[in-house]
Amino acid sequence: MAKPVDCDVLIVGAGPAGSCAAIAAAKQGARVLLVDAKTRIGERPHCGEFVPAQLFGEFPLNRGCIVQKVSAMETCIVRLQDPRCEMDAGSDNSSDDLFLPGFQATPGGEDQHSDVLKRVRSASPGYLIDRVRFDRELAREAARLGATIMSSTRLICKEGDWWVVRHGSEERAIRPRFVVGADGAVSTVAASVGMSRPIFLKGVQVEVPLSEPMDRTLVLLGPELMGGYGWLFPKGKVANAGIGVSSECPAPRRLLGAVLQLLLNMGVIRPGVLASYSGLIPVSGIRRELARDNVILCGDAAGLTHPVTGAGIPQAVFSGIEAGRATALAAASADSRPLRQYEAEVRGRYGGIMAHALSKRKMMTARWNDADFFALCERTWIGFKGYGKREGKRHSGTNRQRP
Repeated sequence: MAKPVDCDVLIVGAGPAGSCAAIAAAKQGARVLLVDAKTRIGERPHCGEFVPAQLFGEFPLNRGCIVQKVSAMETCIVRLQDPRCEMDAGSDNSSDDLFLPGFQATPGGEDQHSDVLKRVRSASPGYLIDRVRFDRELAREAARLGATIMSSTRLICKEGDWWVVRHGSEERAIRPRFVVGADGAVSTVAASVGMSRPIFLKGVQVEVPLSEPMDRTLVLLGPELMGGYGWLFPKGKVANAGIGVSSECPAPRRLLGAVLQLLLNMGVIRPGVLASYSGLIPVSGIRRELARDNVILCGDAAGLTHPVTGAGIPQAVFSGIEAGRATALAAASADSRPLRQYEAEVRGRYGGIMAHALSKRKMMTARWNDADFFALCERTWIGFKGYGKREGKRHSGTNRQRP
Protein backbone atom coordinates (compact mmCIF):
# COMPACT_ATOMS: atom_id res chain seq x y z
CA MET A 1 0.00 0.00 0.00
CA ALA A 2 1.26 3.49 -0.89
CA LYS A 3 2.17 6.08 1.72
CA PRO A 4 -0.89 7.20 3.77
CA VAL A 5 -2.34 10.63 3.11
CA ASP A 6 -3.85 13.14 5.54
CA CYS A 7 -6.32 15.84 4.49
CA ASP A 8 -8.99 18.06 5.99
CA VAL A 9 -11.80 16.97 3.68
CA LEU A 10 -12.06 13.85 1.56
CA ILE A 11 -14.79 14.13 -1.06
CA VAL A 12 -15.91 10.98 -2.85
CA GLY A 13 -17.54 11.58 -6.23
CA ALA A 14 -16.84 14.40 -8.71
CA GLY A 15 -20.34 15.01 -10.02
CA PRO A 16 -21.98 18.41 -9.46
CA ALA A 17 -22.38 17.79 -5.71
CA GLY A 18 -18.82 16.63 -5.10
CA SER A 19 -17.11 19.26 -7.23
CA CYS A 20 -19.25 22.04 -5.72
CA ALA A 21 -18.28 20.74 -2.28
CA ALA A 22 -14.62 20.79 -3.29
CA ILE A 23 -14.91 24.36 -4.60
CA ALA A 24 -16.60 25.59 -1.43
CA ALA A 25 -14.20 23.80 0.94
CA ALA A 26 -11.12 24.93 -1.00
CA LYS A 27 -12.34 28.53 -0.90
CA GLN A 28 -12.38 28.24 2.90
CA GLY A 29 -8.74 27.15 2.89
CA ALA A 30 -9.28 23.46 3.61
CA ARG A 31 -6.93 20.78 2.31
CA VAL A 32 -9.26 18.97 -0.08
CA LEU A 33 -8.88 15.61 -1.81
CA LEU A 34 -11.57 14.82 -4.39
CA VAL A 35 -11.64 11.26 -5.79
CA ASP A 36 -13.80 9.90 -8.58
CA ALA A 37 -14.08 6.38 -10.00
CA LYS A 38 -14.46 7.53 -13.61
CA THR A 39 -11.46 7.61 -15.92
CA ARG A 40 -12.64 10.98 -17.23
CA ILE A 41 -14.77 13.06 -14.91
CA GLY A 42 -18.24 13.65 -16.32
CA GLU A 43 -18.17 10.78 -18.85
CA ARG A 44 -21.27 8.65 -19.51
CA PRO A 45 -23.76 10.64 -17.43
CA HIS A 46 -27.06 8.79 -16.80
CA CYS A 47 -28.91 12.09 -16.66
CA GLY A 48 -31.59 13.74 -18.78
CA GLU A 49 -29.46 16.94 -18.68
CA PHE A 50 -32.41 19.27 -18.10
CA VAL A 51 -32.08 21.99 -15.45
CA PRO A 52 -34.58 24.72 -14.46
CA ALA A 53 -33.80 28.21 -15.69
CA GLN A 54 -33.28 29.62 -12.18
CA LEU A 55 -30.26 27.38 -11.53
CA PHE A 56 -27.93 29.66 -13.49
CA GLY A 57 -29.40 32.76 -11.88
CA GLU A 58 -28.90 31.49 -8.35
CA PHE A 59 -25.43 29.94 -8.58
CA PRO A 60 -22.23 31.16 -10.32
CA LEU A 61 -22.10 28.42 -12.92
CA ASN A 62 -20.44 28.43 -16.34
CA ARG A 63 -23.15 29.06 -18.94
CA GLY A 64 -20.92 27.67 -21.68
CA CYS A 65 -22.35 24.20 -20.97
CA ILE A 66 -25.87 25.26 -22.05
CA VAL A 67 -26.88 23.48 -25.26
CA GLN A 68 -30.36 24.92 -25.75
CA LYS A 69 -33.27 26.60 -24.03
CA VAL A 70 -36.76 25.13 -23.64
CA SER A 71 -39.91 26.91 -22.57
CA ALA A 72 -42.45 24.17 -21.85
CA MET A 73 -43.07 20.55 -20.92
CA GLU A 74 -45.55 18.49 -22.91
CA THR A 75 -46.98 15.53 -20.99
CA CYS A 76 -48.52 12.70 -23.00
CA ILE A 77 -50.46 9.75 -21.63
CA VAL A 78 -49.69 6.95 -24.05
CA ARG A 79 -50.24 3.31 -24.84
CA LEU A 80 -47.19 1.27 -25.81
CA GLN A 81 -47.95 -1.51 -28.29
CA ASP A 82 -44.60 -2.65 -29.63
CA PRO A 83 -44.77 -6.48 -29.69
CA ARG A 84 -41.05 -6.68 -28.94
CA CYS A 85 -41.73 -5.26 -25.48
CA GLU A 86 -42.79 -8.47 -23.73
CA MET A 87 -42.54 -8.04 -19.99
CA ASP A 88 -41.81 -11.67 -19.20
CA ALA A 89 -39.69 -12.57 -16.19
CA GLY A 90 -37.29 -14.54 -18.36
CA SER A 91 -36.27 -11.52 -20.43
CA ASP A 92 -32.62 -10.57 -20.61
CA ASN A 93 -32.39 -7.34 -18.59
CA SER A 94 -28.99 -6.54 -20.07
CA SER A 95 -30.19 -6.75 -23.67
CA ASP A 96 -29.16 -3.90 -25.95
CA ASP A 97 -32.13 -4.56 -28.26
CA LEU A 98 -33.16 -0.92 -28.42
CA PHE A 99 -33.80 0.06 -31.99
CA LEU A 100 -33.92 -2.72 -34.57
CA PRO A 101 -33.62 -2.11 -38.34
CA GLY A 102 -36.89 -1.69 -40.19
CA PHE A 103 -38.64 0.79 -37.87
CA GLN A 104 -40.94 2.98 -39.90
CA ALA A 105 -43.11 5.89 -38.92
CA THR A 106 -46.86 5.44 -38.87
CA PRO A 107 -48.52 7.58 -41.61
CA GLY A 108 -50.62 10.48 -40.42
CA GLY A 109 -48.19 12.37 -38.23
CA GLU A 110 -48.02 13.23 -34.56
CA ASP A 111 -51.50 14.64 -34.04
CA GLN A 112 -53.24 11.60 -35.53
CA HIS A 113 -51.21 8.99 -33.66
CA SER A 114 -53.76 6.80 -31.89
CA ASP A 115 -51.46 5.72 -29.06
CA VAL A 116 -51.16 9.26 -27.67
CA LEU A 117 -54.29 9.40 -25.53
CA LYS A 118 -53.94 12.79 -23.89
CA ARG A 119 -51.64 15.83 -24.14
CA VAL A 120 -51.08 18.64 -21.66
CA ARG A 121 -48.57 21.47 -22.09
CA SER A 122 -47.30 23.41 -19.09
CA ALA A 123 -44.72 26.16 -18.65
CA SER A 124 -41.35 24.71 -17.67
CA PRO A 125 -38.57 27.11 -18.65
CA GLY A 126 -35.11 25.67 -18.48
CA TYR A 127 -31.98 24.58 -20.27
CA LEU A 128 -30.53 21.40 -21.68
CA ILE A 129 -26.89 21.22 -20.69
CA ASP A 130 -23.84 19.23 -21.70
CA ARG A 131 -23.31 17.27 -18.47
CA VAL A 132 -19.81 16.18 -19.42
CA ARG A 133 -18.70 19.78 -19.84
CA PHE A 134 -20.75 20.92 -16.81
CA ASP A 135 -19.11 18.37 -14.51
CA ARG A 136 -15.61 18.85 -15.89
CA GLU A 137 -15.72 22.64 -15.61
CA LEU A 138 -16.72 22.36 -11.95
CA ALA A 139 -13.88 19.92 -11.27
CA ARG A 140 -11.41 22.19 -13.03
CA GLU A 141 -12.53 25.11 -10.90
CA ALA A 142 -12.02 23.03 -7.77
CA ALA A 143 -8.50 22.18 -8.94
CA ARG A 144 -7.78 25.83 -9.69
CA LEU A 145 -8.72 26.71 -6.12
CA GLY A 146 -6.31 24.16 -4.70
CA ALA A 147 -8.25 20.89 -4.38
CA THR A 148 -6.32 17.75 -5.31
CA ILE A 149 -8.33 15.65 -7.76
CA MET A 150 -7.77 11.98 -8.53
CA SER A 151 -9.82 10.31 -11.27
CA SER A 152 -9.86 6.51 -11.80
CA THR A 153 -9.85 6.27 -8.01
CA ARG A 154 -12.48 4.17 -6.26
CA LEU A 155 -13.33 4.09 -2.56
CA ILE A 156 -12.87 0.52 -1.32
CA CYS A 157 -13.68 0.58 2.38
CA LYS A 158 -13.38 2.34 5.71
CA GLU A 159 -10.99 0.90 8.30
CA GLY A 160 -11.23 2.79 11.57
CA ASP A 161 -10.20 6.38 10.89
CA TRP A 162 -8.74 5.42 7.53
CA TRP A 163 -10.51 5.39 4.18
CA VAL A 164 -8.96 3.10 1.58
CA VAL A 165 -9.08 3.99 -2.11
CA ARG A 166 -7.76 2.12 -5.14
CA HIS A 167 -6.11 3.78 -8.14
CA GLY A 168 -5.33 1.14 -10.72
CA SER A 169 -3.54 -1.65 -8.85
CA GLU A 170 -2.41 0.64 -6.06
CA GLU A 171 -4.27 1.08 -2.78
CA ARG A 172 -3.86 4.13 -0.60
CA ALA A 173 -5.07 4.88 2.92
CA ILE A 174 -6.45 8.37 3.55
CA ARG A 175 -7.07 9.86 6.97
CA PRO A 176 -9.40 12.83 6.53
CA ARG A 177 -10.82 14.94 9.31
CA PHE A 178 -14.17 14.96 7.51
CA VAL A 179 -15.66 13.06 4.58
CA VAL A 180 -18.23 14.21 2.02
CA GLY A 181 -20.18 11.41 0.34
CA ALA A 182 -21.15 12.66 -3.13
CA ASP A 183 -20.84 9.25 -4.75
CA GLY A 184 -24.32 8.86 -6.16
CA ALA A 185 -27.33 6.66 -5.61
CA VAL A 186 -25.39 3.57 -4.52
CA SER A 187 -23.15 5.47 -2.11
CA THR A 188 -20.15 3.54 -0.81
CA VAL A 189 -19.62 6.30 1.74
CA ALA A 190 -23.14 5.86 3.12
CA ALA A 191 -22.73 2.09 3.22
CA SER A 192 -19.38 2.45 4.99
CA VAL A 193 -21.04 4.16 7.95
CA GLY A 194 -23.95 1.71 8.10
CA MET A 195 -26.64 3.58 6.16
CA SER A 196 -29.12 1.53 4.14
CA ARG A 197 -29.70 1.76 0.40
CA PRO A 198 -32.63 3.83 -0.90
CA ILE A 199 -35.43 2.71 -3.23
CA PHE A 200 -34.46 3.07 -6.90
CA LEU A 201 -35.88 3.46 -10.35
CA LYS A 202 -33.96 1.85 -13.19
CA GLY A 203 -32.89 4.51 -15.66
CA VAL A 204 -32.00 3.74 -19.29
CA GLN A 205 -31.30 6.48 -21.81
CA VAL A 206 -30.06 6.89 -25.37
CA GLU A 207 -29.12 9.84 -27.52
CA VAL A 208 -31.14 9.92 -30.74
CA PRO A 209 -31.39 12.21 -33.78
CA LEU A 210 -34.36 14.59 -33.85
CA SER A 211 -36.55 15.03 -36.91
CA GLU A 212 -36.51 18.77 -36.32
CA PRO A 213 -35.55 21.12 -33.45
CA MET A 214 -37.92 21.21 -30.44
CA ASP A 215 -38.60 24.02 -27.96
CA ARG A 216 -40.14 21.77 -25.31
CA THR A 217 -39.43 18.67 -23.30
CA LEU A 218 -41.67 15.65 -23.79
CA VAL A 219 -42.84 13.33 -20.98
CA LEU A 220 -44.59 10.01 -21.62
CA LEU A 221 -46.81 8.34 -19.02
CA GLY A 222 -48.25 4.89 -19.59
CA PRO A 223 -49.24 1.79 -17.64
CA GLU A 224 -46.33 -0.15 -19.11
CA LEU A 225 -43.82 2.32 -17.60
CA MET A 226 -44.16 0.84 -14.12
CA GLY A 227 -43.87 3.48 -11.41
CA GLY A 228 -42.11 5.95 -13.68
CA TYR A 229 -42.16 7.66 -17.05
CA GLY A 230 -40.44 8.15 -20.37
CA TRP A 231 -38.86 11.35 -21.66
CA LEU A 232 -37.46 13.15 -24.66
CA PHE A 233 -35.19 16.11 -23.86
CA PRO A 234 -34.03 18.01 -26.97
CA LYS A 235 -30.42 19.14 -27.43
CA GLY A 236 -30.29 20.93 -30.76
CA LYS A 237 -30.16 18.30 -33.51
CA VAL A 238 -30.31 15.38 -31.08
CA ALA A 239 -32.22 14.46 -27.93
CA ASN A 240 -31.96 12.34 -24.82
CA ALA A 241 -34.69 9.69 -24.88
CA GLY A 242 -35.08 7.49 -21.85
CA ILE A 243 -37.20 5.79 -19.24
CA GLY A 244 -37.13 5.52 -15.48
CA VAL A 245 -39.12 2.54 -14.20
CA SER A 246 -39.59 0.51 -11.05
CA SER A 247 -36.79 -1.88 -10.15
CA GLU A 248 -39.41 -4.63 -10.43
CA CYS A 249 -39.94 -3.89 -14.11
CA PRO A 250 -38.15 -6.52 -16.23
CA ALA A 251 -36.29 -5.80 -19.47
CA PRO A 252 -36.16 -1.98 -19.26
CA ARG A 253 -34.06 -1.76 -22.42
CA ARG A 254 -36.71 -3.54 -24.43
CA LEU A 255 -39.31 -1.23 -22.91
CA LEU A 256 -37.20 1.73 -24.02
CA GLY A 257 -37.27 0.21 -27.49
CA ALA A 258 -41.07 0.45 -27.43
CA VAL A 259 -40.81 4.10 -26.37
CA LEU A 260 -38.42 4.81 -29.23
CA GLN A 261 -40.84 3.14 -31.65
CA LEU A 262 -43.63 5.39 -30.38
CA LEU A 263 -41.47 8.51 -30.71
CA LEU A 264 -40.55 7.48 -34.24
CA ASN A 265 -44.22 6.93 -35.09
CA MET A 266 -45.00 10.37 -33.66
CA GLY A 267 -42.49 11.80 -36.10
CA VAL A 268 -40.28 13.53 -33.53
CA ILE A 269 -37.13 11.38 -33.89
CA ARG A 270 -35.25 9.62 -36.67
CA PRO A 271 -33.94 6.04 -36.57
CA GLY A 272 -30.62 5.44 -34.88
CA VAL A 273 -28.91 5.51 -31.48
CA LEU A 274 -25.84 7.70 -30.97
CA ALA A 275 -25.04 6.78 -27.36
CA SER A 276 -26.48 4.68 -24.54
CA TYR A 277 -26.39 5.10 -20.75
CA SER A 278 -27.97 3.49 -17.71
CA GLY A 279 -28.07 4.02 -13.97
CA LEU A 280 -30.13 4.02 -10.79
CA ILE A 281 -32.32 6.91 -9.63
CA PRO A 282 -33.06 7.12 -5.86
CA VAL A 283 -36.73 7.98 -5.26
CA SER A 284 -37.31 7.34 -1.54
CA GLY A 285 -36.73 10.95 -0.51
CA ILE A 286 -34.15 12.59 1.74
CA ARG A 287 -32.27 10.17 3.96
CA ARG A 288 -33.16 10.07 7.63
CA GLU A 289 -29.60 11.17 8.39
CA LEU A 290 -27.42 13.41 6.27
CA ALA A 291 -24.55 13.46 8.75
CA ARG A 292 -23.10 10.75 10.95
CA ASP A 293 -19.89 11.09 12.96
CA ASN A 294 -17.48 12.96 10.66
CA VAL A 295 -19.34 12.03 7.47
CA ILE A 296 -21.77 14.19 5.51
CA LEU A 297 -23.84 13.24 2.45
CA CYS A 298 -24.98 15.44 -0.44
CA GLY A 299 -26.58 15.15 -3.86
CA ASP A 300 -27.93 11.75 -4.91
CA ALA A 301 -26.07 10.08 -2.03
CA ALA A 302 -28.24 12.12 0.35
CA GLY A 303 -31.45 11.12 -1.45
CA LEU A 304 -31.94 14.61 -2.83
CA THR A 305 -33.43 13.51 -6.12
CA HIS A 306 -37.10 14.38 -6.62
CA PRO A 307 -39.16 11.25 -5.78
CA VAL A 308 -41.48 11.74 -8.77
CA THR A 309 -39.32 13.23 -11.53
CA GLY A 310 -35.89 11.98 -10.46
CA ALA A 311 -34.44 15.47 -11.05
CA GLY A 312 -31.46 16.29 -8.86
CA ILE A 313 -28.93 18.73 -10.35
CA PRO A 314 -30.10 21.89 -8.49
CA GLN A 315 -30.22 19.97 -5.20
CA ALA A 316 -26.77 18.56 -5.90
CA VAL A 317 -25.29 22.02 -6.49
CA PHE A 318 -26.87 23.55 -3.38
CA SER A 319 -26.11 20.63 -1.06
CA GLY A 320 -22.56 20.33 -2.41
CA ILE A 321 -21.80 23.99 -1.73
CA GLU A 322 -23.25 23.76 1.77
CA ALA A 323 -21.47 20.46 2.50
CA GLY A 324 -18.13 21.94 1.44
CA ARG A 325 -18.61 24.99 3.61
CA ALA A 326 -19.72 22.92 6.59
CA THR A 327 -16.83 20.46 6.48
CA ALA A 328 -14.23 23.19 5.95
CA LEU A 329 -15.62 25.13 8.91
CA ALA A 330 -15.75 21.99 11.03
CA ALA A 331 -12.15 21.14 10.16
CA ALA A 332 -10.96 24.66 10.99
CA SER A 333 -12.82 24.77 14.31
CA ALA A 334 -12.49 21.10 15.32
CA ASP A 335 -16.23 21.21 15.93
CA SER A 336 -18.82 18.99 14.23
CA ARG A 337 -21.75 21.36 14.80
CA PRO A 338 -21.51 22.79 11.24
CA LEU A 339 -22.50 19.32 9.99
CA ARG A 340 -25.76 19.45 11.93
CA GLN A 341 -26.31 22.99 10.69
CA TYR A 342 -25.82 21.70 7.15
CA GLU A 343 -28.53 19.11 7.65
CA ALA A 344 -30.90 21.79 8.96
CA GLU A 345 -30.16 24.00 5.92
CA VAL A 346 -30.86 21.22 3.45
CA ARG A 347 -34.06 20.08 5.16
CA GLY A 348 -35.23 23.67 5.48
CA ARG A 349 -34.85 24.21 1.75
CA TYR A 350 -36.04 20.87 0.37
CA GLY A 351 -37.84 19.02 3.16
CA GLY A 352 -41.36 20.18 2.30
CA ILE A 353 -40.93 19.76 -1.45
CA MET A 354 -39.50 16.28 -1.06
CA ALA A 355 -42.11 15.16 1.48
CA HIS A 356 -44.92 16.24 -0.85
CA ALA A 357 -43.30 14.48 -3.82
CA LEU A 358 -42.77 11.35 -1.75
CA SER A 359 -46.46 11.27 -0.81
CA LYS A 360 -47.26 11.40 -4.54
CA ARG A 361 -44.81 8.59 -5.27
CA LYS A 362 -46.34 6.41 -2.56
CA MET A 363 -49.78 7.03 -4.01
CA MET A 364 -48.49 6.28 -7.51
CA THR A 365 -46.90 3.03 -6.39
CA ALA A 366 -49.94 1.86 -4.40
CA ARG A 367 -52.46 2.65 -7.15
CA TRP A 368 -50.49 1.95 -10.34
CA ASN A 369 -52.86 -0.83 -11.37
CA ASP A 370 -56.06 1.13 -10.67
CA ALA A 371 -58.56 1.16 -13.51
CA ASP A 372 -58.43 4.94 -13.84
CA PHE A 373 -54.86 5.57 -14.96
CA PHE A 374 -55.77 9.06 -16.20
CA ALA A 375 -56.89 10.12 -12.72
CA LEU A 376 -53.74 8.70 -11.17
CA CYS A 377 -51.54 10.68 -13.56
CA GLU A 378 -53.52 13.84 -12.93
CA ARG A 379 -52.91 13.54 -9.18
CA THR A 380 -49.27 12.44 -9.19
CA TRP A 381 -47.46 14.03 -12.15
CA ILE A 382 -46.09 17.57 -11.87
CA GLY A 383 -47.50 18.59 -15.25
CA PHE A 384 -51.08 18.36 -13.97
CA LYS A 385 -52.86 20.72 -11.55
CA GLY A 386 -53.79 17.87 -9.24
CA TYR A 387 -50.14 17.38 -8.29
CA GLY A 388 -50.32 20.42 -6.03
CA LYS A 389 -53.11 18.95 -3.91
CA ARG A 390 -52.03 17.32 -0.68
CA GLU A 391 -53.00 13.71 -0.22
CA GLY A 392 -55.47 12.98 2.55
CA LYS A 393 -57.57 9.88 2.85
CA ARG A 394 -57.39 7.39 0.02
CA HIS A 395 -60.14 8.12 -2.48
CA SER A 396 -62.21 5.47 -4.07
CA GLY A 397 -61.62 4.61 -7.70
CA THR A 398 -63.99 5.32 -10.55
CA ASN A 399 -65.34 3.17 -13.33
CA ARG A 400 -63.49 5.11 -15.96
CA GLN A 401 -61.58 2.85 -18.35
CA ARG A 402 -57.81 2.60 -18.09
CA PRO A 403 -55.82 3.05 -21.32
